[in-house]
Amino acid sequence: MTGVAAWDRGGTAVDRALLVTMAVTICAGAHLLPALSRRSVAWLLWIACLLATVYGHLTFFTHAGLRAGEVRAQQSVQVADVSRQIETMREALAGIKARPVATVAVEISRARTERRIEALQEELTEAKRAARLRDELVGATAAVTNGRAAGVGDPVMSRLAVVTGSNEASIALAVGIGFAILIELTGAFLWYEALRTPTSPAQGVAEPATPATVDPLDSLKDAVEAGLCKPTVASIRVFLGCGQGRAIEMRRALMMPERTNLGQSFAR
Repeated sequence: MTGVAAWDRGGTAVDRALLVTMAVTICAGAHLLPALSRRSVAWLLWIACLLATVYGHLTFFTHAGLRAGEVRAQQSVQVADVSRQIETMREALAGIKARPVATVAVEISRARTERRIEALQEELTEAKRAARLRDELVGATAAVTNGRAAGVGDPVMSRLAVVTGSNEASIALAVGIGFAILIELTGAFLWYEALRTPTSPAQGVAEPATPATVDPLDSLKDAVEAGLCKPTVASIRVFLGCGQGRAIEMRRALMMPERTNLGQSFAR
């Protein structure tokens, strides 16, 4: 929208290219500045870019509404029918070679021969027919103009104007400003979310305490007493998930409770 609006405002190709470049740059600033900087100067610059971009969007909405109105007017059934009638009347007028009614009437009054009077009477009939076609053509042209003027207006805007008691121009301006601001704020928010650096966990929050190291010998004793493990090397290997040598040491420690340091060595 920014590029198209700038293109519509330009005259020559160079003017349009420069205007499009400037408008796109300003629109990019309205989108990216909140995500790139938090300085107060950046916020002031962002507000200026936002206002300039909103103006560009209003230009686009205005021109788009005019183009849409022209299309609606051209596609109107009533206008199309009257336009065909106008073409038919113009073709009929092009085929009539009679002079104006007043001129022919003067010559009839001066004619003396019967043949001349008859010829002038026929020409007078054609002149009257041409005058009638011209009058109808004027009315049809006015009808097409009125139909196109009615078709140019946005039907939604016209109904809102009736409901609110305002005029279509004011409603179109308010709606355009609202849409433009909404589009730009949405773009700025999305870029902010896309470029935002993930925050680290808040400092000062205590990490979950790791449970104290459990002595495997104590666990083995409890398992043997509960009947979950047999005091054999094979059963100890399965229960502790250790090798043959470590299981033998744990079985000896189990049989000699005073040597608990072996269990602590295994935990390390």
